[in-house]
Amino acid sequence: MKQRLLLGTIIALLFGACGRTDVRLHCADELIEQNLKDSASLILAGIKHPGSFSESDRALYALLAAEVARNEDRLGEIDTLLTVALDYYRASADSVHLVRALFCAGQVARSFQRNEEAMKFFLEALPYSEGQQVSDYWRYLVNTWAGVVAAKERLFEDKIRYSQNALEMARRMKNASYECLSLGDIAYGHLFSGRYDSALHYTEVMHEIVLRDSLTSQLPYIYTRFQGIYTQKGDYALALQYVDKALRHRAPTDSANITGHYAEKAAMFGKLGQYDSAYHYFLKSEPCPDPFTQEARYYNMADTYYAMKRYKDAYEYLLRYTQIDDSIKTATKSSELIALQSLYQHERLRADNLRWRAQVAEHKHRVYWIIAVSVTLLWLAGGIYLIFYRRNRHRLIVQQKQLIGQQEQIIAQQEELRHRSEEHLENLQKINELQQKEGELKGAFFRQLNFSILQQVGEVRKNGNIIFSDKDWDVITENADAIFNNFTLRLRESYPELNKEDLRYCCMVKMQLSQSEMAQIMHLEKDSVKKRLKRIRVDKIGSGSGMTLEDLLRNF
Repeated sequence: MKQRLLLGTIIALLFGACGRTDVRLHCADELIEQNLKDSASLILAGIKHPGSFSESDRALYALLAAEVARNEDRLGEIDTLLTVALDYYRASADSVHLVRALFCAGQVARSFQRNEEAMKFFLEALPYSEGQQVSDYWRYLVNTWAGVVAAKERLFEDKIRYSQNALEMARRMKNASYECLSLGDIAYGHLFSGRYDSALHYTEVMHEIVLRDSLTSQLPYIYTRFQGIYTQKGDYALALQYVDKALRHRAPTDSANITGHYAEKAAMFGKLGQYDSAYHYFLKSEPCPDPFTQEARYYNMADTYYAMKRYKDAYEYLLRYTQIDDSIKTATKSSELIALQSLYQHERLRADNLRWRAQVAEHKHRVYWIIAVSVTLLWLAGGIYLIFYRRNRHRLIVQQKQLIGQQEQIIAQQEELRHRSEEHLENLQKINELQQKEGELKGAFFRQLNFSILQQVGEVRKNGNIIFSDKDWDVITENADAIFNNFTLRLRESYPELNKEDLRYCCMVKMQLSQSEMAQIMHLEKDSVKKRLKRIRVDKIGSGSGMTLEDLLRNF
Protein backbone atom coordinates (compact mmCIF):
# COMPACT_ATOMS: atom_id res chain seq x y z
CA MET A 1 0.00 0.00 0.00
CA LYS A 2 2.75 2.48 0.96
CA GLN A 3 4.67 1.73 -2.26
CA ARG A 4 1.54 2.34 -4.32
CA LEU A 5 0.85 5.66 -2.58
CA LEU A 6 4.48 6.72 -3.01
CA LEU A 7 4.34 5.92 -6.71
CA GLY A 8 1.09 7.87 -7.01
CA THR A 9 2.71 10.85 -5.27
CA ILE A 10 5.67 10.85 -7.70
CA ILE A 11 3.36 10.64 -10.74
CA ALA A 12 1.22 13.46 -9.30
CA LEU A 13 4.23 15.70 -8.87
CA LEU A 14 5.38 15.01 -12.44
CA PHE A 15 1.94 15.85 -13.81
CA GLY A 16 1.81 18.90 -11.55
CA ALA A 17 5.01 20.18 -13.14
CA CYS A 18 3.18 20.07 -16.46
CA GLY A 19 0.22 22.05 -15.07
CA ARG A 20 -2.22 19.18 -14.42
CA THR A 21 -3.19 20.36 -10.94
CA ASP A 22 -6.28 18.15 -10.72
CA VAL A 23 -4.05 15.05 -10.53
CA ARG A 24 -2.12 16.43 -7.57
CA LEU A 25 -5.30 17.36 -5.77
CA HIS A 26 -6.74 13.91 -6.40
CA CYS A 27 -3.61 12.26 -4.99
CA ALA A 28 -3.55 14.56 -1.91
CA ASP A 29 -7.23 13.77 -1.35
CA GLU A 30 -6.53 10.04 -1.34
CA LEU A 31 -3.60 10.48 1.05
CA ILE A 32 -5.79 12.37 3.53
CA GLU A 33 -8.43 9.65 3.25
CA GLN A 34 -5.65 7.18 4.19
CA ASN A 35 -4.75 9.48 7.15
CA LEU A 36 -1.35 10.26 5.57
CA LYS A 37 -1.71 14.01 6.06
CA ASP A 38 2.02 14.70 6.20
CA SER A 39 2.45 13.32 2.68
CA ALA A 40 -0.60 15.29 1.52
CA SER A 41 0.94 18.43 3.02
CA LEU A 42 4.06 17.97 0.86
CA ILE A 43 1.96 17.76 -2.30
CA LEU A 44 -0.11 20.84 -1.39
CA ALA A 45 3.06 22.80 -0.58
CA GLY A 46 4.20 22.22 -4.17
CA ILE A 47 1.11 23.96 -5.57
CA LYS A 48 2.20 27.57 -5.99
CA HIS A 49 -0.76 29.19 -7.78
CA PRO A 50 -4.08 27.66 -6.64
CA GLY A 51 -5.87 30.84 -7.75
CA SER A 52 -5.54 29.71 -11.37
CA PHE A 53 -7.58 26.54 -10.69
CA SER A 54 -11.15 26.01 -11.79
CA GLU A 55 -13.81 26.78 -9.18
CA SER A 56 -14.18 23.11 -8.18
CA ASP A 57 -10.42 22.60 -7.90
CA ARG A 58 -10.08 25.76 -5.79
CA ALA A 59 -12.74 24.44 -3.41
CA LEU A 60 -11.01 21.05 -3.16
CA TYR A 61 -7.62 22.69 -2.60
CA ALA A 62 -9.13 24.91 0.15
CA LEU A 63 -10.68 21.88 1.89
CA LEU A 64 -7.49 19.79 1.74
CA ALA A 65 -5.33 22.71 2.92
CA ALA A 66 -7.75 23.35 5.82
CA GLU A 67 -7.62 19.69 6.90
CA VAL A 68 -3.82 19.71 6.78
CA ALA A 69 -3.65 23.05 8.67
CA ARG A 70 -5.93 21.66 11.41
CA ASN A 71 -3.72 18.58 11.69
CA GLU A 72 -0.69 20.88 12.15
CA ASP A 73 -2.52 23.23 14.61
CA ARG A 74 -2.29 26.17 12.20
CA LEU A 75 -5.80 27.31 13.08
CA GLY A 76 -5.31 30.98 12.22
CA GLU A 77 -5.39 30.41 8.44
CA ILE A 78 -8.31 27.96 8.33
CA ASP A 79 -11.24 30.43 8.28
CA THR A 80 -10.50 31.77 4.79
CA LEU A 81 -9.95 28.26 3.42
CA LEU A 82 -13.14 26.86 4.95
CA THR A 83 -15.18 29.83 3.72
CA VAL A 84 -14.16 29.01 0.12
CA ALA A 85 -14.84 25.27 0.57
CA LEU A 86 -18.18 25.66 2.38
CA ASP A 87 -19.53 28.25 -0.07
CA TYR A 88 -18.81 25.96 -3.02
CA TYR A 89 -19.88 22.60 -1.56
CA ARG A 90 -23.09 23.97 -0.04
CA ALA A 91 -24.14 24.99 -3.55
CA SER A 92 -23.01 21.73 -5.15
CA ALA A 93 -24.21 18.13 -5.03
CA ASP A 94 -20.91 16.88 -3.57
CA SER A 95 -22.17 15.72 -0.15
CA VAL A 96 -18.92 13.82 0.57
CA HIS A 97 -16.70 16.88 0.58
CA LEU A 98 -19.40 19.03 2.20
CA VAL A 99 -19.52 16.64 5.18
CA ARG A 100 -15.73 16.80 5.44
CA ALA A 101 -15.72 20.62 5.30
CA LEU A 102 -18.45 20.89 7.94
CA PHE A 103 -16.66 18.36 10.16
CA CYS A 104 -13.40 20.32 9.88
CA ALA A 105 -15.21 23.59 10.71
CA GLY A 106 -16.84 21.93 13.74
CA GLN A 107 -13.49 20.68 15.03
CA VAL A 108 -11.94 24.16 14.65
CA ALA A 109 -14.83 25.75 16.58
CA ARG A 110 -14.47 23.06 19.27
CA SER A 111 -10.74 23.87 19.57
CA PHE A 112 -11.69 27.42 20.56
CA GLN A 113 -14.32 26.16 23.07
CA ARG A 114 -17.17 27.46 20.88
CA ASN A 115 -19.29 24.37 21.52
CA GLU A 116 -22.56 25.86 20.27
CA GLU A 117 -20.98 26.82 16.94
CA ALA A 118 -19.30 23.39 16.69
CA MET A 119 -22.63 21.63 17.27
CA LYS A 120 -24.27 23.71 14.49
CA PHE A 121 -21.66 22.48 12.01
CA PHE A 122 -22.03 18.83 13.14
CA LEU A 123 -25.83 19.01 13.00
CA GLU A 124 -25.66 20.54 9.51
CA ALA A 125 -23.38 17.67 8.42
CA LEU A 126 -25.63 14.88 9.79
CA PRO A 127 -28.37 14.95 7.07
CA TYR A 128 -25.76 15.04 4.29
CA SER A 129 -23.89 12.14 5.91
CA GLU A 130 -26.97 9.94 5.34
CA GLY A 131 -26.45 10.10 1.57
CA GLN A 132 -25.27 7.02 -0.29
CA GLN A 133 -22.06 8.73 -1.41
CA VAL A 134 -20.83 9.32 2.17
CA SER A 135 -18.96 6.43 3.78
CA ASP A 136 -19.88 4.89 7.14
CA TYR A 137 -16.52 6.15 8.44
CA TRP A 138 -17.58 9.81 8.10
CA ARG A 139 -21.02 9.06 9.54
CA TYR A 140 -19.23 7.49 12.50
CA LEU A 141 -16.95 10.53 12.98
CA VAL A 142 -19.73 13.13 12.77
CA ASN A 143 -21.99 11.29 15.23
CA THR A 144 -19.13 10.53 17.63
CA TRP A 145 -17.95 14.13 17.85
CA ALA A 146 -21.50 15.48 18.03
CA GLY A 147 -21.81 13.24 21.11
CA VAL A 148 -18.56 14.64 22.54
CA VAL A 149 -19.81 18.23 22.23
CA ALA A 150 -23.21 17.27 23.68
CA ALA A 151 -21.46 15.78 26.73
CA LYS A 152 -19.44 19.01 27.14
CA GLU A 153 -22.76 20.86 27.36
CA ARG A 154 -24.11 18.17 29.76
CA LEU A 155 -26.74 17.09 27.23
CA PHE A 156 -26.36 13.42 28.10
CA GLU A 157 -29.52 12.20 26.34
CA ASP A 158 -28.19 13.71 23.08
CA LYS A 159 -24.80 12.16 23.87
CA ILE A 160 -26.42 8.71 24.09
CA ARG A 161 -28.41 9.20 20.88
CA TYR A 162 -25.43 10.29 18.76
CA SER A 163 -23.23 7.55 20.25
CA GLN A 164 -25.85 4.92 19.38
CA ASN A 165 -25.81 6.15 15.76
CA ALA A 166 -22.00 5.89 15.81
CA LEU A 167 -22.29 2.35 17.23
CA GLU A 168 -24.49 1.35 14.29
CA MET A 169 -21.88 2.66 11.83
CA ALA A 170 -19.05 0.86 13.69
CA ARG A 171 -20.94 -2.43 13.48
CA ARG A 172 -21.59 -1.92 9.76
CA MET A 173 -17.85 -1.35 9.27
CA LYS A 174 -17.15 -4.42 11.48
CA ASN A 175 -14.59 -2.36 13.40
CA ALA A 176 -14.35 -3.73 16.94
CA SER A 177 -12.25 -0.81 18.24
CA TYR A 178 -14.76 1.79 17.03
CA GLU A 179 -17.58 -0.37 18.42
CA CYS A 180 -15.95 -0.40 21.86
CA LEU A 181 -15.43 3.37 21.80
CA SER A 182 -19.11 3.93 20.97
CA LEU A 183 -20.25 1.52 23.68
CA GLY A 184 -18.03 3.36 26.16
CA ASP A 185 -19.58 6.69 25.10
CA ILE A 186 -23.10 5.29 25.60
CA ALA A 187 -22.15 3.95 29.03
CA TYR A 188 -20.69 7.38 29.89
CA GLY A 189 -23.99 9.08 29.02
CA HIS A 190 -26.01 6.66 31.16
CA LEU A 191 -23.55 6.95 34.06
CA PHE A 192 -23.84 10.74 34.25
CA SER A 193 -27.62 10.49 33.82
CA GLY A 194 -27.77 8.34 36.98
CA ARG A 195 -28.78 5.15 35.14
CA TYR A 196 -26.13 2.86 36.61
CA ASP A 197 -27.69 -0.44 35.45
CA SER A 198 -27.71 0.76 31.83
CA ALA A 199 -24.12 1.96 32.18
CA LEU A 200 -23.16 -1.50 33.50
CA HIS A 201 -24.97 -3.23 30.63
CA TYR A 202 -23.11 -1.35 27.88
CA THR A 203 -19.80 -1.76 29.71
CA GLU A 204 -20.39 -5.53 29.94
CA VAL A 205 -21.14 -5.67 26.20
CA MET A 206 -17.89 -3.78 25.56
CA HIS A 207 -16.08 -6.28 27.83
CA GLU A 208 -17.45 -9.25 25.84
CA ILE A 209 -16.24 -7.73 22.54
CA VAL A 210 -12.77 -7.09 23.95
CA LEU A 211 -12.48 -10.70 25.13
CA ARG A 212 -13.89 -12.02 21.85
CA ASP A 213 -11.45 -10.08 19.66
CA SER A 214 -8.48 -10.29 22.09
CA LEU A 215 -8.24 -6.49 22.45
CA THR A 216 -6.34 -6.86 25.72
CA SER A 217 -5.07 -3.28 25.70
CA GLN A 218 -8.67 -2.17 26.33
CA LEU A 219 -9.10 -4.25 29.52
CA PRO A 220 -7.62 -1.75 32.03
CA TYR A 221 -9.90 0.96 30.63
CA ILE A 222 -12.98 -1.31 30.91
CA TYR A 223 -12.18 -2.46 34.46
CA THR A 224 -11.64 1.17 35.46
CA ARG A 225 -15.06 1.98 33.98
CA PHE A 226 -16.61 -0.84 36.05
CA GLN A 227 -14.86 0.49 39.15
CA GLY A 228 -16.23 4.00 38.51
CA ILE A 229 -19.82 2.75 38.11
CA TYR A 230 -19.72 0.65 41.30
CA THR A 231 -18.13 3.55 43.17
CA GLN A 232 -21.02 5.78 42.11
CA LYS A 233 -23.44 3.08 43.31
CA GLY A 234 -21.65 2.94 46.67
CA ASP A 235 -20.57 -0.72 46.27
CA TYR A 236 -16.94 -0.10 47.30
CA ALA A 237 -16.09 -3.79 47.86
CA LEU A 238 -16.98 -4.71 44.26
CA ALA A 239 -15.29 -1.55 43.00
CA LEU A 240 -12.09 -2.71 44.74
CA GLN A 241 -12.21 -6.01 42.86
CA TYR A 242 -12.26 -4.20 39.52
CA VAL A 243 -9.39 -1.91 40.54
CA ASP A 244 -7.34 -5.05 41.26
CA LYS A 245 -8.27 -6.43 37.82
CA ALA A 246 -7.20 -3.19 36.19
CA LEU A 247 -3.88 -3.31 38.07
CA ARG A 248 -3.21 -6.87 36.89
CA HIS A 249 -3.55 -5.78 33.26
CA ARG A 250 -1.40 -2.65 33.55
CA ALA A 251 2.13 -2.80 32.17
CA PRO A 252 4.78 -2.42 34.92
CA THR A 253 6.07 0.69 33.16
CA ASP A 254 2.65 2.40 33.33
CA SER A 255 3.51 4.01 36.66
CA ALA A 256 1.13 6.97 36.31
CA ASN A 257 -2.00 4.80 36.02
CA ILE A 258 -0.76 2.29 38.59
CA THR A 259 -0.23 4.94 41.26
CA GLY A 260 -3.62 6.41 40.31
CA HIS A 261 -5.24 3.02 41.01
CA TYR A 262 -3.48 2.90 44.38
CA ALA A 263 -5.00 6.27 45.24
CA GLU A 264 -8.44 4.95 44.28
CA LYS A 265 -7.94 1.90 46.52
CA ALA A 266 -6.92 4.16 49.40
CA ALA A 267 -10.17 6.15 49.00
CA MET A 268 -12.35 3.02 48.87
CA PHE A 269 -10.71 1.35 51.88
CA GLY A 270 -11.36 4.56 53.78
CA LYS A 271 -15.05 4.39 52.80
CA LEU A 272 -15.15 0.76 54.03
CA GLY A 273 -13.59 1.73 57.38
CA GLN A 274 -10.40 -0.28 56.75
CA TYR A 275 -8.11 2.57 57.76
CA ASP A 276 -4.81 0.68 57.89
CA SER A 277 -5.27 -0.52 54.31
CA ALA A 278 -6.31 2.99 53.28
CA TYR A 279 -3.09 4.47 54.71
CA HIS A 280 -1.00 1.67 53.12
CA TYR A 281 -2.25 2.42 49.61
CA PHE A 282 -2.11 6.15 50.27
CA LEU A 283 1.66 5.75 50.79
CA LYS A 284 1.99 3.53 47.68
CA SER A 285 0.33 6.24 45.55
CA GLU A 286 2.85 8.88 46.67
CA PRO A 287 4.90 9.00 43.40
CA CYS A 288 1.78 9.79 41.30
CA PRO A 289 2.67 12.74 38.99
CA ASP A 290 -0.92 13.74 38.20
CA PRO A 291 -1.86 16.83 40.30
CA PHE A 292 -5.58 15.95 40.23
CA THR A 293 -4.83 12.49 41.63
CA GLN A 294 -2.61 14.06 44.31
CA GLU A 295 -5.41 16.46 45.17
CA ALA A 296 -7.94 13.61 45.48
CA ARG A 297 -5.65 11.40 47.59
CA TYR A 298 -5.00 14.16 50.17
CA TYR A 299 -8.68 15.00 50.35
CA ASN A 300 -9.70 11.35 50.78
CA MET A 301 -7.01 10.79 53.42
CA ALA A 302 -8.24 13.87 55.31
CA ASP A 303 -11.74 12.41 55.13
CA THR A 304 -10.42 9.08 56.46
CA TYR A 305 -8.62 10.72 59.41
CA TYR A 306 -11.75 12.71 60.18
CA ALA A 307 -13.76 9.46 60.33
CA MET A 308 -11.10 8.09 62.72
CA LYS A 309 -11.54 11.29 64.83
CA ARG A 310 -7.87 12.17 64.30
CA TYR A 311 -8.76 15.78 63.62
CA LYS A 312 -5.22 17.16 63.74
CA ASP A 313 -4.04 14.74 61.04
CA ALA A 314 -7.20 15.44 59.04
CA TYR A 315 -6.48 19.18 59.20
CA GLU A 316 -2.86 18.65 58.07
CA TYR A 317 -3.90 16.68 54.99
CA LEU A 318 -6.68 19.14 54.25
CA LEU A 319 -4.06 21.90 54.18
CA ARG A 320 -2.00 19.90 51.65
CA TYR A 321 -5.13 19.37 49.60
CA THR A 322 -5.76 23.13 49.63
CA GLN A 323 -2.20 23.88 48.50
CA ILE A 324 -2.47 21.51 45.51
CA ASP A 325 -5.95 22.82 44.71
CA ASP A 326 -4.62 26.40 44.66
CA SER A 327 -1.77 25.43 42.32
CA ILE A 328 -4.25 23.67 39.99
CA LYS A 329 -6.49 26.74 39.94
CA THR A 330 -3.50 28.98 39.18
CA ALA A 331 -2.45 26.73 36.29
CA THR A 332 -6.04 26.61 35.05
CA LYS A 333 -6.29 30.39 35.07
CA SER A 334 -3.04 30.65 33.13
CA SER A 335 -4.29 28.19 30.51
CA GLU A 336 -7.61 30.06 30.33
CA LEU A 337 -5.75 33.34 29.74
CA ILE A 338 -3.70 31.72 26.98
CA ALA A 339 -6.90 30.29 25.44
CA LEU A 340 -8.54 33.73 25.68
CA GLN A 341 -5.54 35.32 23.95
CA SER A 342 -5.70 32.67 21.19
CA LEU A 343 -9.43 33.29 20.77
CA TYR A 344 -8.79 37.05 20.61
CA GLN A 345 -6.14 36.58 17.91
CA HIS A 346 -8.45 34.23 16.00
CA GLU A 347 -11.29 36.77 16.13
CA ARG A 348 -8.91 39.46 14.84
CA LEU A 349 -7.95 37.21 11.93
CA ARG A 350 -11.63 36.64 11.18
CA ALA A 351 -12.20 40.40 11.22
CA ASP A 352 -9.21 40.94 8.91
CA ASN A 353 -10.56 38.27 6.58
CA LEU A 354 -13.95 39.95 6.42
CA ARG A 355 -12.28 43.34 5.87
CA TRP A 356 -10.27 41.88 2.99
CA ARG A 357 -13.40 40.45 1.40
CA ALA A 358 -15.09 43.84 1.78
CA GLN A 359 -12.16 45.47 -0.01
CA VAL A 360 -12.50 42.97 -2.86
CA ALA A 361 -16.23 43.77 -3.05
CA GLU A 362 -15.41 47.50 -3.11
CA HIS A 363 -12.93 46.91 -5.95
CA LYS A 364 -15.62 45.07 -7.91
CA HIS A 365 -17.99 47.95 -7.19
CA ARG A 366 -15.53 50.40 -8.75
CA VAL A 367 -15.12 48.14 -11.78
CA TYR A 368 -18.89 48.01 -12.31
CA TRP A 369 -19.09 51.80 -11.92
CA ILE A 370 -16.45 52.25 -14.63
CA ILE A 371 -18.34 49.83 -16.86
CA ALA A 372 -21.58 51.74 -16.28
CA VAL A 373 -19.92 55.06 -17.17
CA SER A 374 -18.38 53.50 -20.28
CA VAL A 375 -21.73 52.10 -21.38
CA THR A 376 -23.33 55.51 -20.81
CA LEU A 377 -20.71 57.16 -23.00
CA LEU A 378 -21.29 54.54 -25.66
CA TRP A 379 -25.01 55.25 -25.46
CA LEU A 380 -24.38 58.98 -25.98
CA ALA A 381 -22.07 58.23 -28.91
CA GLY A 382 -24.76 56.04 -30.37
CA GLY A 383 -27.31 58.85 -30.05
CA ILE A 384 -25.04 61.25 -31.90
CA TYR A 385 -24.48 58.63 -34.55
CA LEU A 386 -28.24 58.22 -34.99
CA ILE A 387 -28.80 61.98 -35.32
CA PHE A 388 -26.04 62.28 -37.94
CA TYR A 389 -27.56 59.54 -40.07
CA ARG A 390 -31.27 60.33 -39.45
CA ARG A 391 -32.00 60.62 -43.20
CA ASN A 392 -31.57 56.91 -43.64
CA ARG A 393 -34.81 55.69 -42.02
CA HIS A 394 -34.11 52.00 -42.38
CA ARG A 395 -30.74 52.35 -40.71
CA LEU A 396 -32.31 54.61 -38.07
CA ILE A 397 -34.88 51.95 -37.16
CA VAL A 398 -32.21 49.32 -36.82
CA GLN A 399 -30.03 51.58 -34.72
CA GLN A 400 -33.00 52.56 -32.52
CA LYS A 401 -33.53 48.91 -31.77
CA GLN A 402 -29.88 48.62 -30.87
CA LEU A 403 -30.20 51.68 -28.64
CA ILE A 404 -33.16 50.14 -26.83
CA GLY A 405 -31.10 47.02 -26.23
CA GLN A 406 -28.23 49.09 -24.89
CA GLN A 407 -30.59 51.00 -22.59
CA GLU A 408 -31.94 47.73 -21.21
CA GLN A 409 -28.39 46.58 -20.66
CA ILE A 410 -27.60 49.86 -18.87
CA ILE A 411 -30.67 49.43 -16.64
CA ALA A 412 -29.61 45.88 -15.82
CA GLN A 413 -26.08 47.03 -15.06
CA GLN A 414 -27.39 49.88 -12.92
CA GLU A 415 -29.49 47.37 -10.99
CA GLU A 416 -26.41 45.19 -10.56
CA LEU A 417 -24.46 48.26 -9.43
CA ARG A 418 -27.16 49.07 -6.85
CA HIS A 419 -27.05 45.47 -5.61
CA ARG A 420 -23.25 45.63 -5.29
CA SER A 421 -23.53 48.93 -3.37
CA GLU A 422 -25.99 47.39 -0.92
CA GLU A 423 -23.68 44.40 -0.50
CA HIS A 424 -20.76 46.78 0.11
CA LEU A 425 -22.73 48.66 2.80
CA GLU A 426 -23.66 45.35 4.42
CA ASN A 427 -20.00 44.29 4.51
CA LEU A 428 -19.02 47.63 6.08
CA GLN A 429 -21.72 47.10 8.72
CA LYS A 430 -20.31 43.64 9.49
CA ILE A 431 -16.83 45.15 9.83
CA ASN A 432 -18.19 47.73 12.31
CA GLU A 433 -19.87 44.93 14.27
CA LEU A 434 -16.62 42.95 14.38
CA GLN A 435 -14.72 46.06 15.53
CA GLN A 436 -17.28 46.54 18.30
CA LYS A 437 -16.89 42.86 19.21
CA GLU A 438 -13.12 43.36 19.27
CA GLY A 439 -13.62 46.20 21.77
CA GLU A 440 -15.83 43.97 23.92
CA LEU A 441 -13.20 41.21 23.82
CA LYS A 442 -10.56 43.70 24.94
CA GLY A 443 -12.80 44.79 27.83
CA ALA A 444 -13.45 41.19 28.86
CA PHE A 445 -9.73 40.41 28.52
CA PHE A 446 -8.87 43.43 30.72
CA ARG A 447 -11.28 42.30 33.43
CA GLN A 448 -9.95 38.71 33.14
CA LEU A 449 -6.35 39.94 33.60
CA ASN A 450 -7.41 41.71 36.81
CA PHE A 451 -9.54 38.76 37.96
CA SER A 452 -6.76 37.31 40.10
CA ILE A 453 -6.43 40.66 41.96
CA LEU A 454 -10.19 40.86 42.47
CA GLN A 455 -10.25 37.26 43.70
CA GLN A 456 -7.22 37.58 45.98
CA VAL A 457 -8.26 40.79 47.67
CA GLY A 458 -11.98 40.12 47.40
CA GLU A 459 -11.71 37.90 50.48
CA VAL A 460 -9.95 40.61 52.51
CA ARG A 461 -12.74 42.98 53.44
CA LYS A 462 -13.24 45.79 55.94
CA ASN A 463 -16.84 46.79 56.76
CA GLY A 464 -17.97 45.15 53.48
CA ASN A 465 -15.36 47.01 51.40
CA ILE A 466 -12.55 45.54 49.26
CA ILE A 467 -9.04 46.62 50.20
CA PHE A 468 -6.74 47.31 47.22
CA SER A 469 -3.08 48.13 47.78
CA ASP A 470 -1.09 50.67 45.72
CA LYS A 471 0.68 47.69 44.15
CA ASP A 472 -2.69 46.28 43.04
CA TRP A 473 -3.61 49.63 41.50
CA ASP A 474 -0.24 49.73 39.70
CA VAL A 475 -0.92 46.29 38.19
CA ILE A 476 -4.42 47.37 37.07
CA THR A 477 -3.01 50.58 35.52
CA GLU A 478 -0.28 48.62 33.68
CA ASN A 479 -2.87 46.16 32.33
CA ALA A 480 -5.05 49.08 31.13
CA ASP A 481 -2.09 50.68 29.33
CA ALA A 482 -1.04 47.35 27.76
CA ILE A 483 -4.48 46.44 26.40
CA PHE A 484 -5.88 49.89 25.51
CA ASN A 485 -2.76 51.53 23.99
CA ASN A 486 -1.42 53.59 26.94
CA PHE A 487 -4.92 54.33 28.25
CA THR A 488 -3.94 56.26 31.41
CA LEU A 489 -1.04 58.08 29.71
CA ARG A 490 -3.34 59.33 26.96
CA LEU A 491 -5.94 60.40 29.54
CA ARG A 492 -3.32 62.46 31.44
CA GLU A 493 -2.15 64.07 28.20
CA SER A 494 -5.69 64.90 27.01
CA TYR A 495 -7.07 65.97 30.41
CA PRO A 496 -4.25 67.28 32.66
CA GLU A 497 -6.64 68.04 35.53
CA LEU A 498 -7.21 64.31 36.19
CA ASN A 499 -5.36 63.20 39.33
CA LYS A 500 -4.19 59.71 40.32
CA GLU A 501 -7.48 58.78 42.01
CA ASP A 502 -9.49 60.02 38.98
CA LEU A 503 -7.44 57.70 36.78
CA ARG A 504 -8.28 54.78 39.08
CA TYR A 505 -11.99 55.54 38.63
CA CYS A 506 -11.44 55.59 34.85
CA CYS A 507 -9.71 52.16 35.03
CA MET A 508 -12.65 50.74 37.01
CA VAL A 509 -15.07 52.11 34.38
CA LYS A 510 -12.93 50.49 31.64
CA MET A 511 -13.04 47.24 33.71
CA GLN A 512 -16.88 47.47 33.45
CA LEU A 513 -17.37 47.45 37.23
CA SER A 514 -20.74 48.55 38.61
CA GLN A 515 -21.07 51.59 40.85
CA SER A 516 -21.76 49.24 43.79
CA GLU A 517 -18.45 47.42 43.16
CA MET A 518 -16.64 50.76 42.87
CA ALA A 519 -18.17 51.86 46.19
CA GLN A 520 -16.82 48.71 47.88
CA ILE A 521 -13.36 49.25 46.40
CA MET A 522 -13.15 52.99 47.21
CA HIS A 523 -14.84 52.65 50.66
CA LEU A 524 -17.62 55.11 49.73
CA GLU A 525 -21.38 55.19 49.46
CA LYS A 526 -22.86 54.46 46.05
CA ASP A 527 -24.20 58.07 45.74
CA SER A 528 -20.69 59.42 46.42
CA VAL A 529 -19.28 57.27 43.63
CA LYS A 530 -22.01 58.49 41.29
CA LYS A 531 -21.19 62.13 42.12
CA ARG A 532 -17.45 61.51 41.69
CA LEU A 533 -18.00 60.00 38.24
CA LYS A 534 -20.15 63.00 37.24
CA ARG A 535 -17.49 65.45 38.54
CA ILE A 536 -14.80 63.69 36.47
CA ARG A 537 -16.96 63.84 33.36
CA VAL A 538 -18.21 67.43 33.73
CA ASP A 539 -15.49 69.34 35.59
CA LYS A 540 -12.31 67.61 34.46
CA ILE A 541 -13.12 66.15 31.04
CA GLY A 542 -15.59 68.89 30.13
CA SER A 543 -18.43 66.79 28.76
CA GLY A 544 -22.00 68.07 29.01
CA SER A 545 -25.19 66.11 29.64
CA GLY A 546 -26.48 63.37 27.38
CA MET A 547 -23.36 61.15 27.65
CA THR A 548 -22.06 59.05 30.56
CA LEU A 549 -18.43 58.56 31.53
CA GLU A 550 -18.76 54.94 30.31
CA ASP A 551 -19.76 56.26 26.84
CA LEU A 552 -16.79 58.67 26.81
CA LEU A 553 -14.22 56.03 27.78
CA ARG A 554 -15.59 53.10 25.76
CA ASN A 555 -13.62 53.93 22.59
CA PHE A 556 -10.93 56.14 24.18
